[in-house]
Amino acid sequence: MNKEFKEKIKAYPYPLFYNTTGSSIAYKLAIRHLSASVSAGLASTASGFIYPHDKLHIVNLDEEKIEVIRDEIKLVKLKGLK
Repeated sequence: MNKEFKEKIKAYPYPLFYNTTGSSIAYKLAIRHLSASVSAGLASTASGFIYPHDKLHIVNLDEEKIEVIRDEIKLVKLKGLK
């Protein structure tokens, strides 16, 4: 992951989430798993999907970009950190 993207994440003004089975990189950068959006009051869950109450900011670690999502998202269950 390039330095500029890490700095963008650290300075980002909204809570960031990721949606994989686990990521030590996300953990080190304080990016929470998408399932945490429910306990933060930003979304609800049903039948394996997350339904944002407004919009969620999702970090795509592979493509190094941040996506703003308003639609339902299929939740990938957190298994542990890689």
